[in-house]
Amino acid sequence: MYFRLNPECYLIKGRKLGAIFDLIDGTTYALDHGETELINNCENNIQIDKDNDTLKELKCIRLGNFYDNKIYVPKLKVGSPFVKDDPLVPLYPPEIHRAFLEINNSCDRECWYCGYHGVKRSLGCMGCNKWENNDEPLGIERWREAINELEDLDCREIIITGGDLALAWDKTVEILNHAVGRFRQIYLIMHQESLSSEKMDHLEDKATLIVQTERPDSTKSNHLRYLVVVKSNEHKSKIKEDNTIYDYIIAEENSISKEHPLTSKKKLSGVNMFKFLSHVEYHPCLGHSLTICNNGDVTPCPMMRNHCFGNIRDKPLYSIFEDSWERINQFWKLNLDRIEKCTGCEFRYSCSDCRALEERLTGKIDGKALCNYNPREGIWT
Repeated sequence: MYFRLNPECYLIKGRKLGAIFDLIDGTTYALDHGETELINNCENNIQIDKDNDTLKELKCIRLGNFYDNKIYVPKLKVGSPFVKDDPLVPLYPPEIHRAFLEINNSCDRECWYCGYHGVKRSLGCMGCNKWENNDEPLGIERWREAINELEDLDCREIIITGGDLALAWDKTVEILNHAVGRFRQIYLIMHQESLSSEKMDHLEDKATLIVQTERPDSTKSNHLRYLVVVKSNEHKSKIKEDNTIYDYIIAEENSISKEHPLTSKKKLSGVNMFKFLSHVEYHPCLGHSLTICNNGDVTPCPMMRNHCFGNIRDKPLYSIFEDSWERINQFWKLNLDRIEKCTGCEFRYSCSDCRALEERLTGKIDGKALCNYNPREGIWT
């Protein structure tokens, strides 16, 4: 007798334990050592006892089935199995899922958590920042062209950001208006103190507004999200709004509570078929993403400005991919198999990861500080 997991169920082995990921209903099943070895044997078509209680339970919850003979069960995948693209000599244009457009670098505020001050943030990319850079900014016409180039590359979403976009509101509006209708989703980031009812009315139905703040109000809108700055030793329990995301300020690695969402079991996200299968090959955040800085530099992330792929001031965006594709691909495909601590973790394809923050904390592009799971022992420390 043989037992195999269903096509939508993936066994992922860690250094000591394993987990089953059901990509249909989004459930993760953590396994102990004995269960991991049992399911691994089953997936390798090794004969088993049909009276095994664990396997009976897996069949009962529809994760697998018994078979009289050895059987090949192809796993659920997306995309064509016949397309084998050489990552270094691609046959098709690059897939850009997300592009940050940093259309200005000016701000009159001195927010203590700004990227200008080198503060370590868990979601700094989703907030407003100014940087120590005196280069000439790109003009409106070049931003128009860049937006057209992103549309031609079938970019899915753009995030319009900068310092204070309200300081040059006419420019912001002109760039936004040019982008409307060209992408599946447009986000625009502004500080709460820069908002007015007039600006919010203008943005409605054009972009989802991400509001950088320390003190969210009770405004309800399908076109508004709050990015709330939270110190690592503070608790967010007093804020329960659905339209709120949290930007944690990290002083040092050892200053973070073991129950903090960045380090504990809370960091594990629900299983999503497309995300899971993407994470098998690509980094969960850097994959298919790029940033065009205010001066035209193209970087992997707004917070990783020391890694530059090139500059589009005087040449088209596609030429950056031609000239630097191998390096871009290294960032895109920096999946968690390649991260020193994550490579032996059974949860690596369902976990979040911020390379910008981890690099700041560890000094290494493949370093890992913000996790309290020990895959060698299979325990949360």
